[in-house]
Amino acid sequence: MKTTDTARDIWYDLDNAANIFPAVSDERNTNVFRLSCDLCENIDKASLQKAVDIAMKSFGYFQVVMRRGLFWFYLERTALTPKVAFETERPCSRLFYISRKELLFTVTYYRRRINLEVFHSVSDGTGALQLLRSIVYQYIVLTHRSELPAHLPPLDNQSPPASKAEDSFSHHYDPDRKRSPFQKKAYTIGGTMLPGGSIKIITGTMPTKQFLALAKSKGASATAYLAALLICSVYKELMPARARSKPIGINIPVDLRNHFPSETARNFFSVVDVSYCFANGPADFDTVLASVVGQLAEKVRPEALSGRMNYTTGVQRNVFARAVPLVLKNFVLKAAYKKGEHSTTCAISNMGRTTMPEPFGDYIDNFSCLLNPTPIHRLKATVNSYGDKFLVNFTSIIAETRAQRYFFRHLTEHGVDVCITCNGVDDDEIL
Repeated sequence: MKTTDTARDIWYDLDNAANIFPAVSDERNTNVFRLSCDLCENIDKASLQKAVDIAMKSFGYFQVVMRRGLFWFYLERTALTPKVAFETERPCSRLFYISRKELLFTVTYYRRRINLEVFHSVSDGTGALQLLRSIVYQYIVLTHRSELPAHLPPLDNQSPPASKAEDSFSHHYDPDRKRSPFQKKAYTIGGTMLPGGSIKIITGTMPTKQFLALAKSKGASATAYLAALLICSVYKELMPARARSKPIGINIPVDLRNHFPSETARNFFSVVDVSYCFANGPADFDTVLASVVGQLAEKVRPEALSGRMNYTTGVQRNVFARAVPLVLKNFVLKAAYKKGEHSTTCAISNMGRTTMPEPFGDYIDNFSCLLNPTPIHRLKATVNSYGDKFLVNFTSIIAETRAQRYFFRHLTEHGVDVCITCNGVDDDEIL
């Protein structure tokens, strides 16, 4: 980070996870994700704007625009401020345009819901969730101050702005421990593409305790259980017989803050890939689950995560890579991104458990997350919990919903009470 006399002259190098997104983003692959919080009452726009203004005092790093240099894109602080708006665009709409100097996140609302959408070069899900939780905290204080205790408990994200802006990839870089992330090509889902760039959203809400008890009964984490179930769902409902020589791979983001000390609100994640080839093994769920559990146990070890993180950081630091002009570098980044996407079939991201200080619980219904599908990863899933609500959100750009139906029916058949909601699809088409 370079600091000069005025706030608007501060600029940030993109971290190694962020560098690829400006090169590959377009209308279909926006690389925008959405975090939402549903409150128990309709949103007041004026109060939400005040809450955003207050929260931004601790999250100045988000107040940036993308700039294009000779060799790299970079982020520059700006005097632009976020303006709250009523939601009108489809979720995860494009935010980054090379020709525009605009903020790379938006705050919108619809009825009881507050949405924070972020271009992935600025932050990952965990970092953006810090900002959303701060906005929600401030909004509830503004609208219900007389009902709250005199001394409010603080949020657990009170790190200084400099810590939030840290490039933790560089901080934890070890050039002696590297591992290439590239895998062999996996099955790509077919199907009928939805028109007009629309996204199909199907959400399953279930009791947290019920689902976690099911996963525990199989000796699996929530992520392993759901990844294995997604593999089986794609195999049973979407994979033609002629393609079954290819593995079905699942891309799983991993929050590196759980493995390496960091308080950054920037990107600090890696991805692990788990896969199963039904041509080489039994098709029953328990066998697939055992394979996924073993793969995850190996790949989320700190040594394995460090190897992949150091590989990508090392590429960014390579003296020859740094010397290549950006216009040529973008071609290489696009090719690498496409190769990486083709190594998996779809993605599932577990945001984990979201918490808020106890007095605020009466005003909040739940939190949720949506990922933007791509022409290669046409089906994506996100997972999160708040209290005893466990949510699985599917986003897709194909009309077929058979895989989602298989997924949720498996859970209901194993004793989990699932409530389905969707956009543009009747419930009976899913269940």
